[in-house]
Amino acid sequence: MTTVPWRSWWAYEARRCGRGALVLPLLAALAAWAAMATGPHGGGLLGRALLSTALPAATALACGSVIAREAMTELHLTLPTDYPRTVLRRLCWPAGSTAVAAAALVGALTAADRGIRPAAVLVELAGLTVLLTGCALWSTARAGSSGAGAGLVTAVCLAKLLLLDRVAPHGAPQGIAAALAGVALTARALRILTDAERSGVLTHEREEGG
Repeated sequence: MTTVPWRSWWAYEARRCGRGALVLPLLAALAAWAAMATGPHGGGLLGRALLSTALPAATALACGSVIAREAMTELHLTLPTDYPRTVLRRLCWPAGSTAVAAAALVGALTAADRGIRPAAVLVELAGLTVLLTGCALWSTARAGSSGAGAGLVTAVCLAKLLLLDRVAPHGAPQGIAAALAGVALTARALRILTDAERSGVLTHEREEGG
């Protein structure tokens, strides 16, 4: 049995994710930094909005595209690794890109003394990223289209900016609740993919038997 080198394996998964899965989070972090750095102390309305939502939204769209880009899902029925596990493996790439971008963004804003609380910003970014990613994965898996995921991500971002931020404190309270909801949605998305894969296997066997 031929063993594929792990570097080639991960390089292949990175190509399957697409360049946008790695670049989108970095561009979003750059946009948030520019808005915060050029605005008034504390970022102003635009700066705070981009700081809290740009990176999570970009990451969610990148993660949703991991499912939407798969053009040959039937091929996975012949592989030893189940498709949901493959999806989780591919999500490591946008997740890693997001972690680097978030750390660089918060570090740069802290060094520039832009009036942020680093720990609170990181917790809120992490929580919203998990929530929006769960929304994108669940909606894309359910509808089979990245457009559905993008629409839900946009709606959740608007709800946060226009409603939630007015009544709920920033930082850990929002971040923890968002993360829990995002984990539940991600689990549901993986369940949908698992059921679809099993259904495909059964259909494939039925067609061969008929």
